[in-house]
Amino acid sequence: MSSDTQPQPEVPLDVRRKKARIGLVIANPALADALISGGGFGGNHSAPVAQNMFDRNHGKAIDDAKRLVEIEIVTDRSWLIRLPIVNCVLFETDEGLVLVDTGMAPGGPAILQAIRTVSQAPIHTIIYTHAHVDHCLGTWALLDDGPSSRPPEIIAHANAARRFDRYVKLRGSVSRYMTQPLESFPASADDWTPPTRTFNDSLSLTIGGEVFDLIGRRGETDDQLYVSVPGRRAIASADYYQGFLPNAGNGKRVQRYVEEWAVALREMVALEPLHLLPAHGEAVANDPDRIAEVLGVHAAALEHLALHTLEGLNNRLRQDEIADSAALPDDLASHPTLNEQYVSPADISRMVMKQYCGWWDDIPSHWAPARFDQQAVTICELAGGVDAVLAKAQSVADSDPAMSSHLADWAWYADPTNAEVGQAVIDLYSHRIINHAGNTQEVLMYLDHMTDVQLTLDDATADAS
Repeated sequence: MSSDTQPQPEVPLDVRRKKARIGLVIANPALADALISGGGFGGNHSAPVAQNMFDRNHGKAIDDAKRLVEIEIVTDRSWLIRLPIVNCVLFETDEGLVLVDTGMAPGGPAILQAIRTVSQAPIHTIIYTHAHVDHCLGTWALLDDGPSSRPPEIIAHANAARRFDRYVKLRGSVSRYMTQPLESFPASADDWTPPTRTFNDSLSLTIGGEVFDLIGRRGETDDQLYVSVPGRRAIASADYYQGFLPNAGNGKRVQRYVEEWAVALREMVALEPLHLLPAHGEAVANDPDRIAEVLGVHAAALEHLALHTLEGLNNRLRQDEIADSAALPDDLASHPTLNEQYVSPADISRMVMKQYCGWWDDIPSHWAPARFDQQAVTICELAGGVDAVLAKAQSVADSDPAMSSHLADWAWYADPTNAEVGQAVIDLYSHRIINHAGNTQEVLMYLDHMTDVQLTLDDATADAS
């Protein structure tokens, strides 16, 4: 058999999806502009880091993290280490260093590099604020840092191991939702550095003569905690405060706890901190009034949306009506730290309903529904065919982008092998991203759908040839 007739190795789906996604953005650069305008989580941007958060062997991601890391002094012997996407917090004590969070996997060497620019003390204690990838996977690079009489103690909430185990159990699903390569995703509990000590509710540590209070409160996760250092009037606030409307309604993520999130923020206000060191975004230093303000308005926003949602449920409104009417009052909506960067008030309302309600959404036919693609075929037949449905979608793309997307979905799921339909769907969602999408998660979800449609079209072309 000649070399040109030998079968070619199959390209992994993750690689094909990445190439298709890049191709869509190259073909229409305005998509990238819309994504960037939605905002991120702070820190210098690095595509290699963002796209390889679980990979401790990805050279480009490691190099980028080391090139872009910054360390900022906040108060005496207290620093904010700023990586792409996420921050870590460093406290130097007379007994050694206390490090709050360790970033994503390729960020570990960068964290150690940053630490050694300000201190040569050994790492005494590592605290995981929660077991999300960007907070606990850089530890591997910190454990072999020269001779030490003892390895650092690693402390986390008792639910942290179960939180990490979700990555293992749902690696195929979550890797897709996070746009991460499946091959780098955790395959077992051995793929992270687990805590050596855990607790429930709260834990007080004395290190180098200083008190570190760890307070567990469900918020973004059920294993989240914040760290108060009363002697320095400093709080490492984890993901409770993010500098924009809290990421408390992410539709691709497991349950988040809106009401308890607000409780944690109120507790932090009561501690009267002088310094706020968040896991995303900029520190607020030497400004207790500003800290009380931003934490207070974030608590008020979450409380308002939770109350709106529960009142709607108790008034027996449909869930879609409750979410559609979710909004912040003007004084909160106009606050600069509550901009809708990552999620919307409607998203947060849906997350509250997810906590309190079953899977049914109050639409009778949705209790035991026909499969969506079967519904789509019937709807398009009634409309006179997919061309008629697409024509209507295009006619309302500006005036009613949500309805345009519904129509595009019906057309696509009714006829997913039709190249003209697929291209029209890509064009319609591209139009919505560029002209109407309001936050990062919304844009990412539409772009993911466009990528899947493009892959289907590519496969059909390959089969035809």
